[in-house]
Amino acid sequence: MKTIKIACLVIMAVLFCIYLNAVNRAVLVHNSIEEIEARIGKLKLELIRIWGGDEEDDENKFFRNPISVAVDEKARLVYICDQHSHCVRVFKDSYEYVRTISQRGRGPGDSYLPGAITLSPGGDLIVLEPSGFRIQRFSPEGKSKQIFKFNRDILRWVGVTSKDELVVYNPAQTIRTGKLISILDRKGKTVKEIGTYHDKSKNTLESEKLFFSIDDGDNFYAANTRTPVIRKYSPEGTLSMAVTYDVLYEIPPVEISINSNGNEIKIIRAEENTDTVREKGGKKGLMIQRVKGKGKTKLGVCGAFGTDSRQRMYIVCRRRFLTEKEERAAYILWNSNKIIRENVDYDIVDKINDINRLVVFNPEGRVIAAANLETFCDGIYISENRLFIVDGYLYQRIIEYKMHFEN
Repeated sequence: MKTIKIACLVIMAVLFCIYLNAVNRAVLVHNSIEEIEARIGKLKLELIRIWGGDEEDDENKFFRNPISVAVDEKARLVYICDQHSHCVRVFKDSYEYVRTISQRGRGPGDSYLPGAITLSPGGDLIVLEPSGFRIQRFSPEGKSKQIFKFNRDILRWVGVTSKDELVVYNPAQTIRTGKLISILDRKGKTVKEIGTYHDKSKNTLESEKLFFSIDDGDNFYAANTRTPVIRKYSPEGTLSMAVTYDVLYEIPPVEISINSNGNEIKIIRAEENTDTVREKGGKKGLMIQRVKGKGKTKLGVCGAFGTDSRQRMYIVCRRRFLTEKEERAAYILWNSNKIIRENVDYDIVDKINDINRLVVFNPEGRVIAAANLETFCDGIYISENRLFIVDGYLYQRIIEYKMHFEN
């Protein structure tokens, strides 16, 4: 009898483990190009206003590379990070200027080429300074409250949880640890690391770029720029879903799957170029030289990513790539002081209106709507039923739309 009881307990334990594995196993959801094309027109974009742009005469509303947007729905304020003006401009949602936060500098209350902003649950402004290797917290009125420094690592994204914890993407740290993002407490101490890094490159300049987002339920999202996949992680940091999608043009073959444990994705990519490596021996040792080939280059499939309060996912994917003539016409130089646009041929650029598409997925990862965009896009921000498209480099502006979804 005792042996039977032990055997029953063992069986129950095994079944419980199988149950937990099934519950926690991530799902892979694929969206075909036919499904996406069928949803074109299910999202209507109604233009509300254009923020900034070359025609803007008001200096407080003229931007020099607007790069990030944040909206305080309760206070009805819009924050715009203007990178090359080294500040954050604050407006009422009617586009009435309120104040400017920070100015060029390295001290408390200053900023230098800010790269991203977000808002804390209490209304504090969080400003990421990649070249300053720091994150600074400001009060809603613009007073510096706290500075986090990051040992010469260039950060690329910052978010904030409902518990007022910072969520940071540090590419160098990601390559060192293999984890995607870090969660920091109010004192700047790392309390958790989430996600797995899949790029084999050990160089942050050559590695695949990523977009991140966090929703109101503290779910984290990572979207790859040249691999058609979006990952969703639970607040505990486990992978819950991977969303894949087809694109309109040919890309190097890539296989995306869930690993055997059901807790991460696997990416197997075909060779993307014909670069070769030459090894030369000498008195000073081995020299490795990369020889540029004439094969396919690293093509981007995703140009922007965001989520909304309903846990819907938004990507801006490429409909096509610029021709050589269009690339020359849209050529921009920039340094730490300014963006140089004198070489841009706007007679050609103004006619380019077919390179981007907005695709929306529901919380289960299925495409529900899509709309072809007629503008360049460097980033997006979603606030309730409003969509902000950042067109910071070519036209120095942000386009605000009201979104209408159709069944």
